[in-house]
Amino acid sequence: MTARQSPSKTLVSAPRAGGTRLQDIADHLGISQSTVSRALAGHAAISEATRAAVQQAAADLGFRFGAGNRRVRKSTTRMIGLVVGNLHNSFMTLLLEELHDAFASYGYHTTLIIDSLNELEQLARFRPLIDGYFDGMVFATATLDSKIVPELQRRGVPLVLVVRSVDGVPVDTVEIDNLHAGAEAARHLQQLGHRRVALVMGPRNTSTARDRAKGALGVFRFGPGAESAILWGHYTTEHGYSSTMQVLARPEPPTAIIAGNDTIALGVLEAAKVSGVAVPKRLSVIGFDDNPASGSPLIGLTTVRQPVEAMARTTARRLLERIDAQNINPATRDLLPTQLIVRRTTGAA
Repeated sequence: MTARQSPSKTLVSAPRAGGTRLQDIADHLGISQSTVSRALAGHAAISEATRAAVQQAAADLGFRFGAGNRRVRKSTTRMIGLVVGNLHNSFMTLLLEELHDAFASYGYHTTLIIDSLNELEQLARFRPLIDGYFDGMVFATATLDSKIVPELQRRGVPLVLVVRSVDGVPVDTVEIDNLHAGAEAARHLQQLGHRRVALVMGPRNTSTARDRAKGALGVFRFGPGAESAILWGHYTTEHGYSSTMQVLARPEPPTAIIAGNDTIALGVLEAAKVSGVAVPKRLSVIGFDDNPASGSPLIGLTTVRQPVEAMARTTARRLLERIDAQNINPATRDLLPTQLIVRRTTGAA
């Protein structure tokens, strides 16, 4: 189910493991405990400035919602929060299904939160769920500049990142080796004789886009103009379409395009069709993920497959291990293998 963004009314001042109470926040800010309680509950009578100050102080002091009855609720709900920024990518939908099944096999329920959850200001909307109901959380679309991931890790929330990673944060991560995957895609095109290659990647602030591009650039060893070969954007067909129309209009258009994922690749193929550019005779296209539609006879996309079922099961196992160990075990990083699937969208230059 999808979490609704509604304020919680369940606030208690009993101390938690760190000893932080509502009164501690009130003393820190020089306001009353009742004002703190209303601010955290989203009461309309509290000004936005006061609410923001209270939320920041609560985060700084490590206050958690529902501390007094968290243990009782968790023992009956066995709930895991799954966070995704959007559902544009069919690979993400498939991953969520596999995560649901993996946690269900251990007797856990899952709640889907569709929200970018990057900035600390967003955390207040979900703190009642995070602090009062979730045993742990899985982030599937974390960005490199995420403020939420290090904050949740600092506050001791059991957490696993899947698909993407965040630099410098000691948190369990399950992903493929995106540097190797990018290089594998590039080597396939290089062996086919391609030298003019464009990279239509996802957001620049994601580890997947950054590392896949870096891996590909390492194979082709682009010179000072390497950045002109990369077009950054969202993981959408629209980005694939518009970027491909742009590069095909160049005096020397590329003979091959590496798409950041299969969703982008579909937009690349559509742009090539509209422009009258035959695939793969004049343009080779390769993606990542191996979405269900990619192998259909109508598309036949060459792609780098991610082991979605293994990713989901490894993620579930890592999170439940962390919950069982009361979040004191060291962070792990699982790099899962990929497989190049050659179909009919790539050919000789």
